[in-house]
Amino acid sequence: MELRHLRYFVAVASELSFSRAAEKSLVAQPALSTQIADLEREIGTPLFFRNKRVVRLTVAGAVFLKEAQAILDASEAAKLNALRASRGEFGELSIGFFAAPTMLFLPDLIRRFRLQYPDVTIQMFEMTPDKQLAALERGEINIAFTRPLPPGHPDLATQILFRERLLAVMAETHPLSSRRRVRLSDLAEERFVLLDRGVAISLYDHIIAACSSAGFSPVVAGGADLMATVLTMVAAEQGISIVPEGVQNLRNQQISFVSIGPAMEPIPLVMCSHKDHTNPTRDAFLQLVHERKTEIQQEFVRRPGVQKSARRNRT
Repeated sequence: MELRHLRYFVAVASELSFSRAAEKSLVAQPALSTQIADLEREIGTPLFFRNKRVVRLTVAGAVFLKEAQAILDASEAAKLNALRASRGEFGELSIGFFAAPTMLFLPDLIRRFRLQYPDVTIQMFEMTPDKQLAALERGEINIAFTRPLPPGHPDLATQILFRERLLAVMAETHPLSSRRRVRLSDLAEERFVLLDRGVAISLYDHIIAACSSAGFSPVVAGGADLMATVLTMVAAEQGISIVPEGVQNLRNQQISFVSIGPAMEPIPLVMCSHKDHTNPTRDAFLQLVHERKTEIQQEFVRRPGVQKSARRNRT
């Protein structure tokens, strides 16, 4: 039994005429009659009572009509869902992120994507860069908003969304907190509180290399696995830190953000995913980000700057 048998049967049952059903199905009437006879032979009972004047369903035919129509409807639904899935309109999307640099643009991206693809289930996971990388490799997330990857991941593609300036951050009681700008060398005698290297390799190495270029090796007095913890430790006068400017979104009380001059090399925020093209839903989200990349960059630039934050902390 094939779907065409069911389609021919439903056509005859709807028209109660072999000639009209054949015309509607774009098939010759003798061929249609043969298909119905084959179907009845396979089922083992007549589905139609027919003579020269009338065609009507038998009791078995009436029961079979309901089942046949359900099968055809399910077949069409399966085809439609497969087509929608191939366009990214149906499925699941898992996104890894960390809050500080993404909170200004990621919620808007998610809202826009849901309006365009309302049947996609979206999961969001706040993760440090190391956990995002592990989750990507295990296939637990499809997209990561993270820092530059360490070497050795040729199967992953990255796209830089924007670059963040690095700022000094210190307790508002610190002697340098009232300055508009500090030199990196001014921090040589300070204790540093940084994200653990295992959590954010690229950021940690970036800071250590910059301090080395400024002529000193920083004393790392404490580490943390969350940026919010770093800021809390700084507020508690456990040390100072150097952070990407997006971290200003997390906290502005009891601490001061101060520009560094000459400026350190900015650190990128990247969007990362597998290079394969077997996930249309993920690819649809990547396309949305690509289309709105300019707006994302502008939104990040428009956010309150370090000078405004520093002035508020001094009042």
